[in-house]
Parts: sequence; C-alpha cells; structure tokens
Amino acid sequence: MLLVYTHKIAPRLSYIFKHIFENMLNLPVQFTTAVEAFVAHSGPKMSYTFKPLGDEFFIAAHPLLFERGINDIQIVRSDWEELPCFFKTVKESSLPFDLFAASFFLLSRYEEMGPQLKSEKGLFDAKQSIALKEDFLEQPLIDLWVFKLYGLMSEVFADLPPLSKKKPQKKLIVDVPLAFKYSHRSLLVVIELFFKALINFDFLALYKQLAVYLRIEQDPYDTFSSWEDLFKNAAVTPHVFFRYAKSSIYETNLSIFNHSFQYRIKQTGDFYPLGLLLSAQAQLKPDQQMNKEKRDFYQLTRRQVKCCRVQFAYVPFVQLYKELVAHEFTEDFSMGYSGLLGFRASTATPFYFYDLTNEVQLPLKVAPVIAEEKALKKGKKAAVFNKLETIYENLPLPCNELIIAVSNGFLNKKRQKAPNFIALKNYIK
Repeated sequence: MLLVYTHKIAPRLSYIFKHIFENMLNLPVQFTTAVEAFVAHSGPKMSYTFKPLGDEFFIAAHPLLFERGINDIQIVRSDWEELPCFFKTVKESSLPFDLFAASFFLLSRYEEMGPQLKSEKGLFDAKQSIALKEDFLEQPLIDLWVFKLYGLMSEVFADLPPLSKKKPQKKLIVDVPLAFKYSHRSLLVVIELFFKALINFDFLALYKQLAVYLRIEQDPYDTFSSWEDLFKNAAVTPHVFFRYAKSSIYETNLSIFNHSFQYRIKQTGDFYPLGLLLSAQAQLKPDQQMNKEKRDFYQLTRRQVKCCRVQFAYVPFVQLYKELVAHEFTEDFSMGYSGLLGFRASTATPFYFYDLTNEVQLPLKVAPVIAEEKALKKGKKAAVFNKLETIYENLPLPCNELIIAVSNGFLNKKRQKAPNFIALKNYIK
C-alpha cells in the first residue's frame, strides 16, 4: 500500500491518484493530512503538496487538483527526457513536472470545457487540442508518464511489486449504422437510391443496386455471414454496436420492425457482445429517445444494454456522459476523433470519467478509441495499420488497450484483397 501525504484531500486529487495507482498500476493508495501518520508509515510513501516535508519522495503540486470549476490555464510545454510534459515544478520535486495534475487535465478533457473555438456543430475542434498542437496525439502520454514514474519509485522503494508481464490488449469495434444498403429496404428508399444514382450518373452504384435486387451479388453491408470465418481463429473478438432507432433528418436508419434486421441482431448476439450505437436524436433529445432505444433493444435481445457508443457526436462529451449515467449505461466507447488517429484523452487505459461541473467521478467507464474507419482509410497500402502495430508494440502498461472501430461494410468479402482489409486481418490475429 502506498501512503500519500497532502495538505488537502480534494476530490480531483483522490480521483487521479486512485486511477493511476489502483487502476493502472494495481497498487492500493491511501491519503493522510497528518504528518505524524506519514512519518510513522514504514511502507512506500510520497508527499504531494507545495513544499517537501523532508527528503521524502516528493511531487510538487500544481494548484489544479485543489481548485474547483474551470479556469483559464496556460499550457507551456517542457520535456521530461524524451516525453513532452507541462505544469513544470520546482527543483526539489522528484519529477520536473506535476504528473498528476497534467494527467487530470488530459483525462477530464479540461481543455474541451474552455471557451476555445468550436466546430460547425458547436463541438470541440480537434485542431485546438494540446495533443495535436504539441504533436503527441499518437502517444498514450499518460501511460508513458506513469510507466516512467513507477520505474523511479521502484528504485526508491525496493518493496514495490513488479508490474505484471501481461501484454496489452487489442480490441475491435464493429459499428452497424445500417445492416443493409439495398436489400430489405422500403420501396420509398429503393426508389430514392435508384434516382439519386441516376441523377448523379453514378452507373456503378446503379449496377450494384440492381445486382443486389437480382441476387447476383450480396448486399455490401450484409457481411454478417462472413464474420465466422474472419474471426474464427482471431485473437480479437469484436464488440458489435447496432443502431436501433427510427430515421431522422440527421441520419437514415432501418426500421426497428424490419424482421431481417431483427434476425441479424439476434444472430450476431449469439456469438459476439452487443452494444447500442446511439442515434443523433438520442443525443439531442435524450429524455425522449435514449431510453426508448435502450428499451427497444432490450425487448429484442432480452439482454441488459450497458455499453454504448456514438459514431458522430452531436453534443459535448460532458453533456452526453451525464445523460448516459442518467439512463444507466456503464461503459462508453466514443472517446476518440472521427477522422484522426490518436488518443483523444492521451491514454490507452479505460478510465472513469470525471465531471468537472459537479466535481465528481461518474460511474461510467470510458474506453479510448485510437482510430475509427475514416482515419483507417486515410493510409495508403495499410500504412495506418503499420503505424498502429508500432503504437501497440510500444504500449507500456498491461492495462493498456488498443481499440479501433470499423463498420459492417468495411468487412465486405469483396474487399478481402484490399490492403486495408488484409492489414485488419493481421491486426486481429
């Protein structure tokens, strides 16, 4: 057990220390504000305050973990050996920066709560991210910091247990926003797709559409029957997220009363864990729609729906996560950037989200997604997957997870010779 002395046991401090030591390093941690208890402790201990008590393992504290609310914080980059860092500390500190405050800043998405420029939807613009500006978006920076911290502490405290040699995990998400592109669609949708292709002189789309209707080819989104062969000997079992909602002005969905669609969901649930791909309406009108989608999905599958994901965000994460908790979701797989490869929260470790507006840890575990399909398709000749493999090999902690997301259409058998498809098969081996 690690004992931490601090002058004030604040909610933010308790949250980030427990996440780092207990969730990431599997090392129990306790806090004290009593100098006598700290001095008397015979096991590993450290102080986290503004001035050291003596010659103990001391981390000089930035005020962030003792504050409340959102303040304007200026980030000035420095370096800890080869790693970028910020919140520089005094020379008496055992680290040249406040690792805990910096980790909290990144995990809580503090920068997304500020008054910075927004995207067209009024959401946080990735271009404003410190990780993109300082070129560490593709690094799980918090995990790298923590790994180095544990190495330093192990040199000071000989009785610290060694880190587990368990390898980090690879995980795969399959989004199913539409189970069928052409088949099993309503007559109005069929006519709309036909004339849209005709007006745009998209004869290839016309051919594909007719080929599906004439049963010459399989629907390009109906890839479910090929998954057994694809994942039979794979080391990765996909987590499948279905959208199960009516269409809206924001997106086109299949009817939840479509029997073929219902059959695909039930059949998939026999082999793979399921989650709910929340619609735009569920995000914008959660009181009306979120619970309905969850209830409808449960009535079909007869399984409690605890995991969810949004493919395209329409509201800020903080707002979304509060609604997910209110509707009793316990795990979210949305923490990532749609078109960028990288760690939005600068970690490859799942974490419980901290609500800065109420200063409380939410009972919602957030799984970071490093790359979605849009980002995966940017690379030439599977260069993106090569980069992912390099990132995976350099993940420092056994608790790390490398998660990517593709759609059901990405798994079309006709793409099996495509470089990205071959690279995906190598990824899941």
